[in-house]
Amino acid sequence: MRCSRKNRGQGLGHGFRHKFALIFLFVFCVLLTVTSSFASGAHESGHASLQFRLDIANVIMEVAPATYVKGKAPDVTLELTNYMTGTPVLDAEIYILLERTGKEDIHSAHTGHTMPKPSTENIAADDGLDFGESPQMTTGTDLGMFKKLQPQQKAGTYAVSYPLPDKGEYAFTIALKALDGRKFAEPLVYGGSFVYKKASKARQYNMLFIMGIILFSGLTGAWILAKRKALNISIGQKMNILDIPSVKRFLKSSWFQPLFQIPMLVFFIIIIIAGLFDVQMGDRNIATLLMWTVWWAGIIFTFVFFGRIWCMMCPYGALQDWIQRVFTFNKDFPKPVRNVWLSSFLFFGLTWWDSYSGIVNKPALTAYILLGLFVTAVGIAVIYKGRAFCRYVCPIGGLIGIYSMFSPVELRNKCLDVCRRHKVRECIKGTEHSYPCPMFQTPMTLDRNNYCNFCSECIKSCSQDNIVIRFRSFAKDLWFAAKGYMDEAYLAMTLVGITIVLTGEMVGPWHRWMDALGGLLPFSALGIASHASIEKITSLTALTIGSLIVPSLLLAVTAMIVRRATAPGPPLSFKETFVQFAYMFIPVGLSMHLAHNISHLFKEGPQIVPAVQRTLNEYTGMDLGEPDWSVTPLLGDESIFWLQMATFIVLNIFSLYAGYRIAVRYYNEKALKAFLPMAALAVILMIVNVFILGQPMSARHTH
Repeated sequence: MRCSRKNRGQGLGHGFRHKFALIFLFVFCVLLTVTSSFASGAHESGHASLQFRLDIANVIMEVAPATYVKGKAPDVTLELTNYMTGTPVLDAEIYILLERTGKEDIHSAHTGHTMPKPSTENIAADDGLDFGESPQMTTGTDLGMFKKLQPQQKAGTYAVSYPLPDKGEYAFTIALKALDGRKFAEPLVYGGSFVYKKASKARQYNMLFIMGIILFSGLTGAWILAKRKALNISIGQKMNILDIPSVKRFLKSSWFQPLFQIPMLVFFIIIIIAGLFDVQMGDRNIATLLMWTVWWAGIIFTFVFFGRIWCMMCPYGALQDWIQRVFTFNKDFPKPVRNVWLSSFLFFGLTWWDSYSGIVNKPALTAYILLGLFVTAVGIAVIYKGRAFCRYVCPIGGLIGIYSMFSPVELRNKCLDVCRRHKVRECIKGTEHSYPCPMFQTPMTLDRNNYCNFCSECIKSCSQDNIVIRFRSFAKDLWFAAKGYMDEAYLAMTLVGITIVLTGEMVGPWHRWMDALGGLLPFSALGIASHASIEKITSLTALTIGSLIVPSLLLAVTAMIVRRATAPGPPLSFKETFVQFAYMFIPVGLSMHLAHNISHLFKEGPQIVPAVQRTLNEYTGMDLGEPDWSVTPLLGDESIFWLQMATFIVLNIFSLYAGYRIAVRYYNEKALKAFLPMAALAVILMIVNVFILGQPMSARHTH
């Protein structure tokens, strides 16, 4: 007997409350982003300044306007006050010289930025003027090319209009001839540098981003409502996307997968060629920028919203499919490694290697790694059946599966009874027009997203039309799946540690933290004296212990507390407690991963534009003009910060809710006692996330 609509649907009350909660969270995030957009805009009109001490005077140097405007000569203003009394310095003869350095790369300017001496303070606005190195004092210079600053109406203020020919990096030299009644035989000369940029368009980008979200959500909602009406779906009943004829025809067509796979294969071939043969500079070569700043930073979001759909179009999976249709020994993958242990440790190995050597900044190394993975995937495809490489070996395969559990899209069977009665099982064996599931899944037992890549082979195969693709609540797999696994649980906790430590490496205080930690280690006894070596070893040790040991150890201790709190007769063993509750920490690691990559996408992502422009100019004969490396971030720092914080807030809610559902499922009347210790650990880890990202950030790519 077929499953009725009633069994497949949801109760109206429960469905309404659930949808209302999701809508509330979405609106909350949008409002936070809008608020932060206008907040960041308020800072964009400020003047950038540099504060330092010059003899007995505290000096504040400003350039107004703080952003480059073609044809407008900026005013350079120095405000002098006595550093002891704070009173304005009324008698000063002071000159300034501004010279182009020939450098326009903002990243280079940031890389050369040094911490000021105790008597100086660098102050930079979000855009426009970006002061570089702290001023240095010398004596003796020719003032012939200098401009004299004139006293202004405000006491202690001196200014001059100084035309600048273009945006870019400028060296400034300040020459002091007289100060507070004293004249110097030779001028005291102070120097430094700053980057003069165009006005940031972050505010406009913010508004376009929000308008795009509103427009997309409105159109999507209207489309869904129209389709529900056309399919005569009642309120509270889930919509099967395959009931839309055009969608079903598209997914069942023979060109569905190649339509995505071929462009992705070309994309990766371009990355490999550029990495091997183009300029070996991480901030100029499209290989590193496309791979690590755009693809890797952006692909995480596809796991969250669409599950494992990337694996359907991945060129490594495509090559396996194509090769096996020609020849394969079709052996079973070794049973001891039919899990994500191998994938997890390969991912950690690459992460450790990057932390040690900076893979993301090395185009050739990036290309060699991609080539090595291609060779591995092909070799495994020749020997073993299906996409064994994707399922068990791919370094990001386990991560994709874990994060895909959060996705609101699922492929399942319509009715389990239909699967049980049907003996042919085309989804397992394949047909004349389809292939067996390459990920070794069967819709009859599929209750989670970890290993389904939406390849549509089961849709083509099923003669009973018993496949459904539908939307469901975010993160449902975390508490709904029938069984948990130790390899996945350990990976979930390892990802929490990896994301925290890797983000920590990119904040300003990290070096100070590593110095403090290094002082506790016996480097002197080992004969290691180099500070650089000590810091590198300490960082790698922190990454290893902080990823592979600490998070799982914390969960293990909390699992013991849960067992003690729910005694006597806790329903789960220690191992089961560890495994089942580990899934509630997936949103904790995911939140840091998303928040971290938000910064990469919106701040570093635009760097791909001049890189592509340079590549096309050099290798295609096209003349697209001189690349402008002084790119403007898509969002300002404050907007990014609040978007990151909104991500933490929302995913913290999902983490706690998943933990609550897990506790209720297994502990019944003791659910609260089981939930509270796990919730405390999740909140503590999320607070660590917030603390890390609350520190001043440095760029991932040390270009």
